[in-house]
Amino acid sequence: MPEDPLQVSEFDLLLAAAMLDRPSREAERTLESLVDTSLLQQPRPGRYRLHDLVRAHARRLAEAAPAEAAAARTAALRLFLDAGRITSDWGPRGFPTGPRPAEAPFAGWKDAEAWLDAAGAELADVVGHAAALGEADYACWIAEAMTDHFLGRGRYHECRTALETALAHADRAGDQRMALALRNCLGIVDVYQGRFPQARAWFTEALDVSRHRADRREEARALGGLAAAELNLGRAEQAIPHLTAAVELSRQLADDWLISMGLCLLGAVHHLQGRNEEALLAFDGAHTHAKANGRPRMLSRVLALAADVHVGLGDYGEATTLLRRAADLVEQAGDTFLHALTLARLGTAEQGAGNLNDAIALHHQALSQHQELDPLAEPHYDRIEMDIRCRLGRAYVAAGRVGEAREQFRTALDVPGAAAHPAEREQALAGLDGLDGRHGLDECEVS
Repeated sequence: MPEDPLQVSEFDLLLAAAMLDRPSREAERTLESLVDTSLLQQPRPGRYRLHDLVRAHARRLAEAAPAEAAAARTAALRLFLDAGRITSDWGPRGFPTGPRPAEAPFAGWKDAEAWLDAAGAELADVVGHAAALGEADYACWIAEAMTDHFLGRGRYHECRTALETALAHADRAGDQRMALALRNCLGIVDVYQGRFPQARAWFTEALDVSRHRADRREEARALGGLAAAELNLGRAEQAIPHLTAAVELSRQLADDWLISMGLCLLGAVHHLQGRNEEALLAFDGAHTHAKANGRPRMLSRVLALAADVHVGLGDYGEATTLLRRAADLVEQAGDTFLHALTLARLGTAEQGAGNLNDAIALHHQALSQHQELDPLAEPHYDRIEMDIRCRLGRAYVAAGRVGEAREQFRTALDVPGAAAHPAEREQALAGLDGLDGRHGLDECEVS
């Protein structure tokens, strides 16, 4: 068996089959025979580990047959690249350069995503290993392809590390798009982490270079990213020209993900500025392209944003319909953060529709999802908990359960990082103030 070219401590059947260039059944027989002779360890079902002596022997064999070792290395890197691109929300048009996953051993994006999940913490090391082996193109391609997977799992630090490692080697890559794409990806990570000024800097740099190199796809991504940064910085008017240009470029490129994302952001701007009809029209267009792209996370985002408009219009029936579909989709995608947000929005819509028991149950589900997040890795952890508890408190108020409402508002104020989130703190204080006339309130308890 060839030495593991990526130096991961564990591997599975698919990776072994790729490195051996053998069908899975044949590779499995080889692995099991090595397990039977204690030359290969099986720490858990489906995962294998080379014995130290076997690894040393395999390394000597690889040095004696460099061409075979190089082929195994390329096959292993290609498997990670294919899995990342198949799972990405961007879809097939989102990766115009590099190898396409034509014969990947995955039944679809769910299969590929499960394989990446099984790789665990070692997934983040693949980019570094590729760079160390002199495979600059693969290091860059894999870092770009894995961005969605890492972000959807809340693995922001690992995502940033992989992208920064790849960007340091981008000047050695033959694919010149990588220098632009990785900057755009780093901007996306900053948006997810709430670092909007830093995101704007990455997108501005990517925009300047993409225009200099006449790369319209990366230009469209940079424009959309700049719009997202401006919108989150409270500068909606500055976002509009970026969005208009991004959507136009995306239409020329026929990139469904880019079009859908641009229209989503445009709809959000319209909604923020009170233009509800324009917002719903934009979301309708975004939904059409999200369906064409076929990725559940993008579809769920569009539906949830459209539902927000309907909630504002008092159309709770339509809002709950859209949000239930969105919750199902985001659960399929395995995005715990978005699932918690969507369940909380659905709870508010159910409250508006008068379904108080459903609303309370949904907010509790949202809290359960929230508790699965890593409080050290998720920058919005405290804010989201406060928001959900305030929503739950209001549902309890509507149901006449004043004591439970008071508990939720107080718990929101007791969140360790509450002082950093004045909007949510104001919601909790307003909730308590609204209860003051009902059963009294000791003000010193909320000061």
